[in-house]
Amino acid sequence: MFASLVKTNYKNALILTVFFLLVVSFFDSAYETNIIGIEFLITFLMYFSMILVGLGAFSKNKIIGIALLSSLSFLPPSIFSDYQGELFPITYLMFISYLLFHFGLSMFKKWKKNAGL
Repeated sequence: MFASLVKTNYKNALILTVFFLLVVSFFDSAYETNIIGIEFLITFLMYFSMILVGLGAFSKNKIIGIALLSSLSFLPPSIFSDYQGELFPITYLMFISYLLFHFGLSMFKKWKKNAGL
């Protein structure tokens, strides 16, 4: 699943990841972009993978894709400064729920195919 998402959406995800990191740095005045650091690499990979999953969901269902991609704005505390540290579980729960639903649906299709129903 993830390999096909990377193959089809890596250019769009790369552009959106860079754009999103620029937006986050715009909202946070104390944010210093250290491109060589390990924190930036981890942040970049995290957002890149989440945007890849969000774009895959958007290609299947527009509403779910928009919900997943818009929930990424809950991760950085500088965007919603009144709710620092309270909104990020919503994003993680939405992505985990989507991935578990997709995995369960693929398991059901395999079972149905093998059972001959």
